[in-house]
Amino acid sequence: MISLDDARLLTDPLRLDVAGVGLAVARASDWDALLTHADRHSLTPLLASAWRAAGVLDSLPPAARAHLLRAYADNAARNRNICQELLEIHSRLAAAGVPHLVLKGWALVERLYADPAERVLYDHDLLVPEDRAQTGHAALQAAGFRPLPAKDEWVEKHLPPLWRNDGYQWDGYLFDPHYPRPVELHVRLWEDGWRGLDVRALPDPWTRAVTRSVAGTPLQVLGDADALIHLAMHFAGHLVEREARLNQLLDLARFAAAAELNWDQVLALAEAARVERFVFASLWLAHAVFAAPLPPDEAWRRLRARTPAGFRDWLQTRGAADALTSDYRRKHAGQDYRLTFLAAQSLAEKIGIMRFAALPPLGQLQAKYRLRHRWQAALLYPRHLAERAWLYGRGLIFHH
Repeated sequence: MISLDDARLLTDPLRLDVAGVGLAVARASDWDALLTHADRHSLTPLLASAWRAAGVLDSLPPAARAHLLRAYADNAARNRNICQELLEIHSRLAAAGVPHLVLKGWALVERLYADPAERVLYDHDLLVPEDRAQTGHAALQAAGFRPLPAKDEWVEKHLPPLWRNDGYQWDGYLFDPHYPRPVELHVRLWEDGWRGLDVRALPDPWTRAVTRSVAGTPLQVLGDADALIHLAMHFAGHLVEREARLNQLLDLARFAAAAELNWDQVLALAEAARVERFVFASLWLAHAVFAAPLPPDEAWRRLRARTPAGFRDWLQTRGAADALTSDYRRKHAGQDYRLTFLAAQSLAEKIGIMRFAALPPLGQLQAKYRLRHRWQAALLYPRHLAERAWLYGRGLIFHH
């Protein structure tokens, strides 16, 4: 795993207070490890741009400079494809009479990055009304999008992802311009009762949606309060599930700095959805890692008060280091449950977490055991419980 000092060589040049660009380059020693970490956190094209703007790119070792410039150029080509594909998806859904809000993705890139080539995108996320979701799904399939191989079939917040694969074989290069982009039609922004916690839906985001020019076309997006909460929940969810990337945290930092936020509205919506603790966690880390502005004192006090003390302690002692050095390809067994327990606000939530661990949704077991029918999953609860007990006994699941 990369050291904390080395990880900061990647994030210091990207802080909102623009500290340490030259120092980062001067102190770098293991460029292979450093750029592998940058790749996995989707920061490489942005670093190429930042170091070039600072006039230090030419001082890098030739192999490192070539890697950075290739990632930047390939991501620029990739994002041109993504932009055109988004407009096509918009047209297909509009023709099918399916209202949709663009979540994150290209709309966020245009707003937060002067150069779209700096931000790596991997998929298209759109929010659609639940009663029109299947119509939208069918319209995209009619246009040549096909279901991805089975993955996370238990997820209920979006319909099964679609893409145009056309026989593409990925070679592991993360910035391949030709990598097909999955499309996810969301019916909600996150899972209700996520990981057994009392997490609820955000109150009707459609009523606060706004129209923005995206790729020169008027498209609907989340209102700023909803978008901030969504970005915070998105990063916190991946943080807990050990899949967080630093570019997701940087999006939040830049958004918090750029948007004119109504913090009373942010607090009211976060409280209604019971996600204040995750908004607090993500904003705290965005401030610690990228110097993002914190909310006004009263809003920050309220968010902090709704965050369990154990979770706050972890954030203050381990949070920044965890975010900086995490590697989604090397997950620490049980850390996801440890963090979920730390975020629990009540005994009832802790019981919910244990129930989620022991008795996951049938769809999750169906995916785990590759069953044809969901009802078959109920028959495998005993097997699942036996496997969990075995892992727990070996210390591979967090002992709480």
